[in-house]
Amino acid sequence: MHIAYPDEEWPRREVSLTRIARFFCADRNQIALMRGVSEAFQTVIRGIDWQAEDRILISAEEEAAVYLAALHLRDRHGVKVETVPIVSASDEQAELFESAMTERTRLVAFSHVTTDIGARLPAERICRSARKVGAISFVDLAHSGGLFPIDLNDMGCDFAGALSYKWMYAPYASGLLFCREPDQERVAVTYAGGRSESSLDWETGEYAFKPGAERYQFGPWSWPLVHAWARSLDFLDVIGITRIWERTCELTDRLKNGILETDRLDLFTPLKSEDSAALVSFGVGAISPEMVRDTLRERHNLVIKAIHATRKGMRASVPFFLLEEEVDFLIDKLREL
Repeated sequence: MHIAYPDEEWPRREVSLTRIARFFCADRNQIALMRGVSEAFQTVIRGIDWQAEDRILISAEEEAAVYLAALHLRDRHGVKVETVPIVSASDEQAELFESAMTERTRLVAFSHVTTDIGARLPAERICRSARKVGAISFVDLAHSGGLFPIDLNDMGCDFAGALSYKWMYAPYASGLLFCREPDQERVAVTYAGGRSESSLDWETGEYAFKPGAERYQFGPWSWPLVHAWARSLDFLDVIGITRIWERTCELTDRLKNGILETDRLDLFTPLKSEDSAALVSFGVGAISPEMVRDTLRERHNLVIKAIHATRKGMRASVPFFLLEEEVDFLIDKLREL
């Protein structure tokens, strides 16, 4: 069934999309609607004309959205997947990425904030270095969007992917692809479908893609989820993104210091706030992370994640609305293990 009141709904959709774009300091024509970061990255990685021995450069701590896609590309096209280790100092991190780039590097893709240890990468410097060697840059915003001010044009990335949930507190399964400047020669439209065309003639078979980022999108989507995402940004703006970040720093600093003062715990996340975000990860010595997870949940109703992909330990998510005593409660229960 088609929408009952299209005269009302079509303008509402534009309002929501413009609202989402504005949150990232982007123009409306710079975003394409996606269902998450995975789809955004697939759109970019499948649009490049890969040749054997081309290189894709990623961080050593990417999750499946980027890592699995890169490995699949390796097996299909003979592309070399190169990884950059994660370090605590942003200057050293930028230099490691820059030194790993060559004239065969076609794509540099990385998480703005890594999933396991919560390291915040120097996106502006990495993207600038990628541009110098002629590589395309893609930034995964899953663990940075909604935490601190982000201006995607100032960041200098060619592409970025964002999602509606996590730190923007909207329902699951909406997202966007940011495209700074569409270039059909560098990233072609691979998935052409309804909503990506500006014109389509059923008699002549002629068509044209939309001029902006929307050429990379195809529907349908769940518009109630998109509208809810836009409203969640109103919620964040009422509080103030700068206030959210300041509060996040206060709480994560408190948790990090508690971990550093606790025997048997080993802080993985960079100590400085400018090099991290709202994730705090740590090792628990010889204790099983799964046992720690289950004990905290069953005995104390504390829910934190056991990590094992790139580090073995625990990861706590620290939203801005936690109380200091809740952070202290977690530290106390960790010390009782």
